[in-house]
Amino acid sequence: MIDKHPVATSQLSALALPLICTAQLMATLDVTIVNLALPALQAEFGLSNASLAWVIDAYTLTYGGMLLVGGRAGDLLGHRRTLIFGVMLFTVASLIGGLAQHESVLLGARAAQGLGAALATPTTLSLITTLHPVGPRRNKAMIAYGAMAGIGITLGLVLGGILTETASWRWVFLVNVPIGVLLIAAAPKVLPDSAGRRRKLDLLGALTGTAALTALVYGVIRAGGEGWSDTVAQLALAVSLPLFGLFVLVERSVAEPMLPLGLLRHRTRLGAYLIAMLLFGCLYPSFFFLTRALQDVFARQPMETGLQFLPIGLGVLIFALVTRRMLVVSGARVMVIGGTAATMLAALLLVRLDGDDSYVSLLLPCLVGLGAGVGTTFVANAAAAMTDVAEHEAGIASGLLSTFQAVGGTVGVAVLASMAATVTTEQLDAASGAGVSFDAVLNDALMSGFARGFVLAGVLAGIACVVAIWTSPGRATGR
Repeated sequence: MIDKHPVATSQLSALALPLICTAQLMATLDVTIVNLALPALQAEFGLSNASLAWVIDAYTLTYGGMLLVGGRAGDLLGHRRTLIFGVMLFTVASLIGGLAQHESVLLGARAAQGLGAALATPTTLSLITTLHPVGPRRNKAMIAYGAMAGIGITLGLVLGGILTETASWRWVFLVNVPIGVLLIAAAPKVLPDSAGRRRKLDLLGALTGTAALTALVYGVIRAGGEGWSDTVAQLALAVSLPLFGLFVLVERSVAEPMLPLGLLRHRTRLGAYLIAMLLFGCLYPSFFFLTRALQDVFARQPMETGLQFLPIGLGVLIFALVTRRMLVVSGARVMVIGGTAATMLAALLLVRLDGDDSYVSLLLPCLVGLGAGVGTTFVANAAAAMTDVAEHEAGIASGLLSTFQAVGGTVGVAVLASMAATVTTEQLDAASGAGVSFDAVLNDALMSGFARGFVLAGVLAGIACVVAIWTSPGRATGR
């Protein structure tokens, strides 16, 4: 018997969707907002390169590792309650990070931010799907949700550069505080209450699933920084495999699993999860390489670098609105195929970047293309991921989508950045052997590595396009 939420959709406040989207925006914003503040953080605390990487990785590790728990917590404890608690934790952690006077406090705050985001993010999509029935209202809500996901990533880069250069790196964290306070105050008045569904908590499943995800994410992060031959990285990755196997065994044997495995047997939904993983595996490395190229090679300042990413946000907005109309006519499949194809072409065109390139002739069209791909795919793919999901499983289904996105982005950056660094190192070694100075070839070597990274990112988007073709809704099987 499926429990229904006691509050009907008609009672949903007109402010509910803006609040849900603001929560989603805040969580995705923090994925990238710290990137352009890293040099300032390194100067403030005297961080080593390894410690500096953990400013990003501490967030990624807890976020990726706890998303499944966050998704299921919404189903068990109530989506509104879980959202408020997640935003509260995220806000307090942001305040501590902005006021931090020591490296350990900063890294602890980043880890707490990731945990708060892992609790809040899955509830945003699940609230939309449980409170809006299938039809035009849900399509409209999905447009807003998908747009916020794409805009948050872009806006993070823009705000990170502006705040770092005009104010202080501390405002990269403190900007979250007033937003979080507003969400916490408004949520009880705007969002309907749901007590959750009474059921036994799958503690063993939560433990093994979280441990497996954490080992995987940590292993990839460690390998990206220390090299794939690093013993600790290899051990973490090796441990993650049996943990995933144990997690599956647990979920198949318990009466009320944390992750109902039937969610993964729906062709369209599974395709949406894989597409999300591949697309984030393309986007995060592309943003990483672009940021480094603009700052390290083209010598852009943080604010200028951030502002140059604005066309991505514009592309997201425009094509999210286009997708809203096209979903009714063509369905999600066509839009996902078109979005992943646009992302692939934009990533591949970035291979042509060089130090003398014009912003208008190449970089601007590529950024708009990435925005178009993100805006189209995020919206349509989010709708596909929630196809035929029962109301009492909306939280974990949404958590799965966020998990695939987080793991895809983390693995993508680690693997592609490592491959790009190998190309750069080989060129520098060759130049050194030929008696050429390091400084004379550094920029060319960096751009060669970035070009390799853009090619691989484009390949991942191309695979996502193939998956979209293969997992057409017409061939989907029910759970």
